[in-house]
Amino acid sequence: MPNSLPQPNPLPSSPEPSGAQPQDGAAAKRSGEGMDLKQLWEAIRAALKESIPQTPFYTWFQQATLRALEPNEATVAVQNDFTRNWLLDNYHADIRRAVRTVLGRDLAVAIVVDPELAVKRPERKPEPAQAPAAEVPPPAPGVRPGLLATSDVTLNPGYTFDNYVVGPCNRFAHAAAVGVSEAPGRNYNPFFIHGNVGLGKTHLLQSLCHTILDQNPKSNILFLSCETFTNHFIESLRDGDLTEFRHKYRDVDVLVVDDIHMLKNKERTQEEFFHTFNALYNAGKQIVLSSDSPPMDIPTLQERLVSRFKWGLVTEIEPPCYETRMAILKRKCRERGGELPDDVAQTLAERLDSNIRELEGSVNKLLGFSKLMGEPITLELARRCLQDVFTVRTGPISMDDVANAVTSHFDVRLSDLQSKKRTNAIAWPRQIAMFLSRRITKRSLKDIGGFYGGRDHSTVLHAVKKVDTVLTTDATVQDLVADLETRLKRSF
Repeated sequence: MPNSLPQPNPLPSSPEPSGAQPQDGAAAKRSGEGMDLKQLWEAIRAALKESIPQTPFYTWFQQATLRALEPNEATVAVQNDFTRNWLLDNYHADIRRAVRTVLGRDLAVAIVVDPELAVKRPERKPEPAQAPAAEVPPPAPGVRPGLLATSDVTLNPGYTFDNYVVGPCNRFAHAAAVGVSEAPGRNYNPFFIHGNVGLGKTHLLQSLCHTILDQNPKSNILFLSCETFTNHFIESLRDGDLTEFRHKYRDVDVLVVDDIHMLKNKERTQEEFFHTFNALYNAGKQIVLSSDSPPMDIPTLQERLVSRFKWGLVTEIEPPCYETRMAILKRKCRERGGELPDDVAQTLAERLDSNIRELEGSVNKLLGFSKLMGEPITLELARRCLQDVFTVRTGPISMDDVANAVTSHFDVRLSDLQSKKRTNAIAWPRQIAMFLSRRITKRSLKDIGGFYGGRDHSTVLHAVKKVDTVLTTDATVQDLVADLETRLKRSF
């Protein structure tokens, strides 16, 4: 019999009737074109689902797709390098086995990266919920089983990996969070995520918790803020009940602490958290921390804590790029039952570049305005509804405005400019900011020094003179200062 590629089964659970004849190679290849290629991948996914638990299956295969089928090789596309490497290391044999189940023949399996899949997030189809066993008591209202009642938060059902828009700014943090949820206590422990306010840290943390609970509903997760940890510690000292406090924080499977930078200037609390960290880490329990800055930049944080926070994986979420902002705006609008025209999305993405919460707030306001006015969403409607976004401000330029322009251009944080750091990557933007503040705002040297970390007037004077000197010889700096000045004045 000549070599041929058998016709794929519609589903692995529905084998061909006895006596079915295999197709020749050309016909089999044609079956992978168009919709048939999609159907073939669904059959392979169905076979994979037989051997892979539900949560890992949706985590790693919901965005994957069958890109091509050749006589000797199947090509699977995924959304990023992290997913590709994970599949190669953990599920490559499963994919080949599933392909063999569907096609009836061994094929090589290639896994390639297609970044466009990062914003093509198909809806997850959850398994039918099973009735709980009779002896298991129902959870308290608003508390998901497994998330301890002493947690600060109730998990938002919308904060899942399925609903997270992935882009260049957050792709690594997202992939790492998925990896942690796949094997808590083993992959990246501790997991430390940092970034400015409103960039999606909370969404990732809650997504991680959702996935862990999907895999093991009996997991005990304690999710709280650093402020709550501090308050509980103070109360236990006051009541002389440190044993109960330690039991509460150390007898958990996963400890998630938000805003860990609030440990600064709290020496006794840092001491207790150090011992809590060691107890959980040595027991193989997962530790997840979030902050507005990396461990080494948290003021007065003990060196031994900085070292431990860096044991696992430290990752940053950066402000979303233009394309990601476009995807977020369209996704948020679609989630609320609307559709955002391209011209509106493009205009908002250009003007709203600070954080994701601002994007979401604008979508909510625009949809509400459209519904109340009974008008479709247009650019004109957006101009009327979002006047604060489209209106050119008037009034004097402030030092805050200068700082925002400089931090945006150099991609640094205001806290860095106000810190004691003297590296060139921070010192030069700080000197530019001081120079522009003096030149545009006409504030005193003392005022400017106070704004940038309590520096004295001589430091500001030195910065102004240095930038002034460089301006006379360096055309690049001339262009930089002119561009920043133009940007600031255009906003008023």
